[in-house]
Amino acid sequence: MFLVTDVTGHVGRAVLAELANQPVAVRALLQEPVDLPVKAPNIEAVRPDPDDPGSLQRAFEGVEAAFLASGYSPHIAENHLKMANAAKAAGVRRFVQLSGVGANPQMCCARMLRWLGQAESGVAACPDVAVTRLRPAYMLQLLFEFAPTIAQQGLIAGPFRSNAWSWVDARDVAAVAVAALKDPSHAGRIYTVTGSESLSFPQIADRLSHILGKPVRYHDITANEARGWLQGKGLSPVMIEAKLEYWDACASNMLNVPPNTVVQDVTGHPPRTLEEFVQDYKARFLSASAA
Repeated sequence: MFLVTDVTGHVGRAVLAELANQPVAVRALLQEPVDLPVKAPNIEAVRPDPDDPGSLQRAFEGVEAAFLASGYSPHIAENHLKMANAAKAAGVRRFVQLSGVGANPQMCCARMLRWLGQAESGVAACPDVAVTRLRPAYMLQLLFEFAPTIAQQGLIAGPFRSNAWSWVDARDVAAVAVAALKDPSHAGRIYTVTGSESLSFPQIADRLSHILGKPVRYHDITANEARGWLQGKGLSPVMIEAKLEYWDACASNMLNVPPNTVVQDVTGHPPRTLEEFVQDYKARFLSASAA
């Protein structure tokens, strides 16, 4: 049996979809009042009781390997370690941990990468467990954040400048995760997971214009303008600054890695292209209501 955490996140949901209807039992850990996002006969949901510390450990009982992930927050390391300790107490000895390119517990100028590095270090310090770390590049699903303005105005606005960024589809990251869950030989490996090309935001806007059949342009804005936009979306002050720092690190070429063959090597299929990604989610980029 495999257990999957953060099943409402882009990668966690895709891991469930990848495992759905396969000949393996899957347990989806739900720690929020949400429905199971992927339903299949081999997938069961489990909801630990926050008032019963032992319920989290019981959720991991009978599990061979677990996919560890958590939404971006200052509590990533705490959440990963809490789940890892509960899993280890239940007898789980293998983890596939979702992190990110640039994860470093000593990172001074991008707290999001420091949080990810701390999460890696915390789980690595657990004795007698084997960890496969996945460090994906910037995920294409994060373009959904701009879907409303793409649909309504044909516009992507952000402080991203014109440097090329490394991209990958969350579904390809999930495919690598599932391969690592199934095959213990991946234990101890660190995989930087990328797509097949690096693209700047102006290039993405140009490609979207062709795929969507409507003009899409990129407009560069200042960090302060982006701060106001994020405030309007209701993000907390700490997450606004964390996001701006992360975007600046990407825009400054501090994090960008060249495309590699990890997806092909581990899964046997090439990573999805931007064109394939947009075609699969075309309605989200064309309809304001769908976005």
